Amino acid sequence: MSSFESRIDRFCQAHPEAPREDILATRLLFRTTQLLRAHIDKALAPYSLNMSQYLVLSLLSTDRSDPSSPSELSHTLDATRTQMTRFLDSLQSRGLVRRIASEQDRRSLELELTSTGRDLLRQAVPAVHRAYRQAWSVLAGGERDQASRNLQRLYANLQQLEQ
Repeated sequence: MSSFESRIDRFCQAHPEAPREDILATRLLFRTTQLLRAHIDKALAPYSLNMSQYLVLSLLSTDRSDPSSPSELSHTLDATRTQMTRFLDSLQSRGLVRRIASEQDRRSLELELTSTGRDLLRQAVPAVHRAYRQAWSVLAGGERDQASRNLQRLYANLQQLEQ
């Protein structure tokens, strides 16, 4: 039994009404998320990127006819404005993205992936895909699909609860 699981058990002994399995599942999900992010960050280290920066580059790579704004990316990536500004500052200082004043609204910015950014993304993609496959390899295809469906249901329920 893991340390956090034994701590959850002690908590539940003090609080018999506590939903032990829900608490355990939540904690496992949080820990799994942290480990998965660390695994992907490790795969991206040779490219001097982290997962958040990689996701920014990935999303911008699909924007050929419809450029993204920082606020759109922030929403898509569940990042605060401050976090997004930090991501973009870092990527722009490396010449990977460009901020451009919008032609439709000069007060707005549009983001563009530079050719350097495109090249780096092209190099990093195989490493990230390999990291995904390594992480999920413990589950057979049907198990992975079921896990994905269950996570989608949990996500939809939590979205509904927040409304």
